[in-house]
Amino acid sequence: MKRILIIDDDRIIQDILAEALRHFGYEVVSLRNSTECVEKTVEFKPDLILLDVMMPELNGFGVLEKFKTLGIIPATPVIVLTALSGETGVEQVLSYGAKDCWFKTDYDTSQLAEKIKKVLETKN
Repeated sequence: MKRILIIDDDRIIQDILAEALRHFGYEVVSLRNSTECVEKTVEFKPDLILLDVMMPELNGFGVLEKFKTLGIIPATPVIVLTALSGETGVEQVLSYGAKDCWFKTDYDTSQLAEKIKKVLETKN
């Protein structure tokens, strides 16, 4: 069973995504505090990370930088969860090392599951 770590400060988003991803057969752990993300990533050893961009304390870009510095990226792929729109937002996310992004406004968790599947297939 593939493991996914969700890092998002919004409990409702976490719950919706975790329930949907468990339905698709993934083991899921959620984390609200971005400052604990490195420790939890090392402990949980996820196959993929879903990471929110806009969080208090350390935003998603700061987390991506930390992951790159520690070698977590590219070993563990990241899909960024964002409300940012347009190509500029996507390009910025990808330039920080994320493999893909999913717009929270899409609300279609089956699309997210497809993105996850593609990224995990590419990883293997």
